Amino acid sequence: MSLKRTSRAQLLLLLGLGGAVGCSAYPTFPDASSNCSVDDQYDFDPNPPTITFACYFDSTPDASAGATVVTLDGNGLCGNQSAQVLTSSHCNDWGSTCNGSTFGPRDESAYQGLSFWARAPGNGSKGFTISLYDANNTPTTEGGNCTVYAIPDGGVQGSTITVYQDPNNPGATISGAAIATRLPNECGNNKTNSYDYVMSVTSDWVLYTIPWPDFTQSAYPNRVPNVDLTQTGNVPGTGLLTTELFSLGIRPPKEAPFELWIADMGFYRKKVQPDAGQM
Repeated sequence: MSLKRTSRAQLLLLLGLGGAVGCSAYPTFPDASSNCSVDDQYDFDPNPPTITFACYFDSTPDASAGATVVTLDGNGLCGNQSAQVLTSSHCNDWGSTCNGSTFGPRDESAYQGLSFWARAPGNGSKGFTISLYDANNTPTTEGGNCTVYAIPDGGVQGSTITVYQDPNNPGATISGAAIATRLPNECGNNKTNSYDYVMSVTSDWVLYTIPWPDFTQSAYPNRVPNVDLTQTGNVPGTGLLTTELFSLGIRPPKEAPFELWIADMGFYRKKVQPDAGQM
């Protein structure tokens, strides 16, 4: 199957704390209604990554997906003037995905998880999967530890599809077949096996915090640790390496219309509260 990439998805998303984006080509929107005091509970990484999202989608007729930067009027969202809108529609085959650009390796082990503001207005789906990629599920060609066993996909320049490994010829592949099992050191198609978290949002702006242990891998042979990828994670109960984070992605549900607004993506930890004797 082929992939398509929307030209709109080449726009930069500045998802840093307090980072403003001036995009006069796009409309401005009224101040967001939100309880900004919720931020007071957390310390955020003061230097969050700058992420560029690129959205891809299947070849279903009339399918589309995209990423657009919008500017918020007035005080915006708790002082931040920009947001990213991710959309998907009529993707009825494998669906769509919005991949963030590589920002690692990045050590965020001093923080407790991923944070961002989000909302999903309208009548579309409010659920999606957010994925994290660390050194063990990032290809060696991008500075990670796993290997891509793939052949070029004729549908899109530079993209790949996975294939069956030939059991009678180690290291060889059977062209044109979707992979059934994964090798221990395999990245999989589009960098999987990622650390995923399935979530939903509301129609209004809300600050979401996702602790590291909530991100989990599927039980494939390339789940960490394994015989080839023996470097275990620093998060109890998972193999996630928060000392070597590389990128993230958002995958809408296929078929359903989808519109997600997202801003201020970064890393958080809860503030240490003084005990009663010190107050």
